[in-house]
Amino acid sequence: MAEPTSALTTYDLVVEVARAAEVAYWGVDGDEETMVPTDRVDLSRCLAVVNNAIRHFISHSPPNGWRWRNRDMEVDLVRGYTGTATAGDATSLTDGGIAGDYDDDYFNGYVLRITAGTGIDEYATVTDYDGTAGTFTFAALSGGSTPDTTSEYRICRSAQVIDSDPARYLLSQDFQGQYTGPITFAADQNSCCIEWTSEGNIRKLRELSVSTDDSPFVAAIKPYSTQRRWELIVDPEPTSETTITFPYKASFDKLSLVSGAATAAGATSLTDGSLAALYPDDYFIGHVIHVMSGTGKGSYATVTDYTGLTGVFTVADWLAIDGTAGGTDPAASSAYYVEPADDRHPAGLSFDDAVLSACRAHTEQEFTDVDRGYWQMYLQSDLPNAWRIDGRSVPKSLGVMGSGSGPRVRYTDRPIVTYRV
Repeated sequence: MAEPTSALTTYDLVVEVARAAEVAYWGVDGDEETMVPTDRVDLSRCLAVVNNAIRHFISHSPPNGWRWRNRDMEVDLVRGYTGTATAGDATSLTDGGIAGDYDDDYFNGYVLRITAGTGIDEYATVTDYDGTAGTFTFAALSGGSTPDTTSEYRICRSAQVIDSDPARYLLSQDFQGQYTGPITFAADQNSCCIEWTSEGNIRKLRELSVSTDDSPFVAAIKPYSTQRRWELIVDPEPTSETTITFPYKASFDKLSLVSGAATAAGATSLTDGSLAALYPDDYFIGHVIHVMSGTGKGSYATVTDYTGLTGVFTVADWLAIDGTAGGTDPAASSAYYVEPADDRHPAGLSFDDAVLSACRAHTEQEFTDVDRGYWQMYLQSDLPNAWRIDGRSVPKSLGVMGSGSGPRVRYTDRPIVTYRV
């Protein structure tokens, strides 16, 4: 039996709601295991149930709040690598100045941004890096430009860096702007003395110059402009890799999942024409796409590029169900779903039963023909049990260690023992 290591995923919760509401997908012939709906309306209703249920669970906390919401955030700060192209074409940029400096694949999966010259402000996710030649390979720059010898670039080896700026980091989805203590460097980082300041103060510092000669000493939180997320901004810009940490109150935004049937697919892509123009370019980069029925069932891959106009997901390769290379390529009509990597409910493994019960209960609200006593079970059994679990999640209080004006003293009588010599 496998050891449990994680909370229920978005897919798990949506499947349970779809099963309870009898709107699940069971394959083309209706004879496969229960899967998330491929109908967009049914999927939207099921997702609404899941998200509303989790919000209800969080809001109905013990009198002193949920202890599981007290978290520590760790952010890995990285340096920025900069250079100027010595050659380029529609799908690659070569910097001969760094040839031989870094290993093959050193920059794979990270975003390269053009900072000056041809293609300025355009970007692309690196799919391959040739260390011998110093060549970055990608599907295309976001604006379609072809880099040349005037193109200057910057890249950071982090998936959290925003716009290839090593001073800006996208924070996790469960952070909603509320930190609860000081910010510090993690142990053994050979750095010290960083503190919170205002966003305005950092903006003033960066307007004068972007300092890159020391570890950051101030940090601020600001809303991320293009998503319902928050970002951390630091100054000066990091010149080495360090980790900072701060306590915060975990919150919940939403879980997301998209499903459907492929209109075309191949060795490195899957197309769903019904998504055309619904989501912007690159919206699904970093998400994991799974083939759940039809040709390629069980195969999955991480999305490296997404074209919003046509609904095309690009992947490096399809992996087999056990995570090894050589998964079966999907085809037209293959059913799929795509969700953010590691997208799970925020409460953690210990609260799986309570969150699942809340989802079933809210199914009775959204789908009027479902009436199986889920609400009663949730309110009378599963929610109170979650309170008890949360109460045991930290060491119990030892109580008041004093009595009246002096310390509480307890004397214990011990028997006299005589030893025979």
